[in-house]
Amino acid sequence: MEKAFRLPDMLFSYDTSYGLPYHRMLILQNKNGFEKIQDKSVILKPTAKNFKLGCVLIDNKEPESENSEYDVTFTYSPECGKPIRYDKRYQPLTERAFGLTSNEYGRVVYNGRHIYQDTGEWYYELNILNMLLTEQKDPNVLIDQEPLNVYNQIEILY
Repeated sequence: MEKAFRLPDMLFSYDTSYGLPYHRMLILQNKNGFEKIQDKSVILKPTAKNFKLGCVLIDNKEPESENSEYDVTFTYSPECGKPIRYDKRYQPLTERAFGLTSNEYGRVVYNGRHIYQDTGEWYYELNILNMLLTEQKDPNVLIDQEPLNVYNQIEILY
């Protein structure tokens, strides 16, 4: 399974002072193979102090500055799925993944096991969050290069 995809062209037609682009793609594997069931782009508020995307907290250290720097942190919560991730003190895991500055590309990968409430069946998620602070206008920017920082929180899910 690929970990990076071509970005939609519309993500490059915005003013960064208006917002930060966020592209979400949801791919489901079923008996017919892989099926793209969601492909959407939104704009996040550029002056927000932090963003929570799944189990990843992205903290803008200087939201009013043009030279943004972000801290990326994995924060376990039930929405991440089982197994529960703990720190050394047996508390739910909160762990800094990496820092990200201009023209740096980072990736967070984590997985989880969930239960369908109506059937009780298990399903599994693999979450990949690619982040890049850049002025580049190339839709293949995430494909053409490897991330500088990679954080993995992968567990055995049975």
